[in-house]
Amino acid sequence: MTPRVAVLATGSELMRGRSIDTHLAWLARRLESAGLEIDRHATFGDDLVRITEGIRAGAEASDVVILTGGLGPTEDDFTRRAAADAFAYPLVFLPSAWKSIRQRFRKYRIRMAVINRRQAYLPQGARLLPNPHGSAPGFALDSRGVRFFALPGPPREMHPMFDRFVLPAIVQAFPMRRRFRLWEGKTFGLPEGSVDEIVRPIVARHRGATYGLTVTGGTVNITVRAESGSPEPAARALRKALGLHFVGPDSLEETVAALLARKRKTIAVAESCTGGLIAHKLTGVPGISAALLEGCVAYSNASKTTRLGVEPDLLRRHGAASAEVAAAMAEGMARTAGADVGIATTGIAGPSGGSKNKPVGLVFHAVHYRGRTRVERRVFPGDRAFVKERAANLALDLVRRALLE
Repeated sequence: MTPRVAVLATGSELMRGRSIDTHLAWLARRLESAGLEIDRHATFGDDLVRITEGIRAGAEASDVVILTGGLGPTEDDFTRRAAADAFAYPLVFLPSAWKSIRQRFRKYRIRMAVINRRQAYLPQGARLLPNPHGSAPGFALDSRGVRFFALPGPPREMHPMFDRFVLPAIVQAFPMRRRFRLWEGKTFGLPEGSVDEIVRPIVARHRGATYGLTVTGGTVNITVRAESGSPEPAARALRKALGLHFVGPDSLEETVAALLARKRKTIAVAESCTGGLIAHKLTGVPGISAALLEGCVAYSNASKTTRLGVEPDLLRRHGAASAEVAAAMAEGMARTAGADVGIATTGIAGPSGGSKNKPVGLVFHAVHYRGRTRVERRVFPGDRAFVKERAANLALDLVRRALLE
């Protein structure tokens, strides 16, 4: 049996656009990895009646209901009461929940408000889901063939609780669910339409396989799903057809970090228009300290000269946004940091500062490696944040290609 899964979210801040609900995408991917799909989703403001009605409707149409948010101690945290009303159970005080809440406050020496006691009241028959990352315990409730799970809203609390308690419980409860296998890979340097032209005929040759594409920051993500058999034959053909455009299963920064580690190379980053974004992406990868020696935001011309050794005459003749200056920045960064790889970006992120010859969105990227400096000129459309994101990703891709070549 394939269970019907409903995902519900609560929070007026979600309805007003002050917070973004990232839970649906994350939960969908985690469920899909276990051969499950979401067939219902809804978001509710902090309203007891509407949340109660939403839980009731979800339970009537689904076998599994997962609700996120509303487990705090304040007046507008209605999940416990709404679940109790929806399933017609009273709220009861759970000593074990109260004990774990008090222990957390004592551990971090934080004064606990009286209202935190509310978090220890759960619907009768509910099972406590411990929360080592926050004060709000989750809970699970089985009623009339429906499995209901209430999880905290913050991702750092919700994610481990779902992985540890919820997903295993669902998999165990529905052993005969439809099974399919997934393969995921990332490409860079090709637009979505071009990737589709490559992927479509290859996947079509493999019976029972389907695919999907999504685009983020210039990276085209490919998902191949095999309803029967393995997606690996299609994956092998895709890797070969995409060639150097194929990044792998991981992000650009993760892939670059892995290549640096494998080749035992070091890197240093000089950034102007990207403002430290390349270094930020790299430092998000665990273990990058073995390879990343230094990052420098050389925003002014003076900084480019004093820190990176860019000749003032070069800046006067070509301007900061130029191939010549980008190359000098990358070479100066590698030299002064003592790194195997030097990378640099310089350009015009906008929205002002452009000209006919140097429009807004113009970025020069330079990678210095093994005595050779490669410079790439690109003009990116979009606002300042978009230009910075695309430029940082392209810089990482140029490092990836240099290390592979």
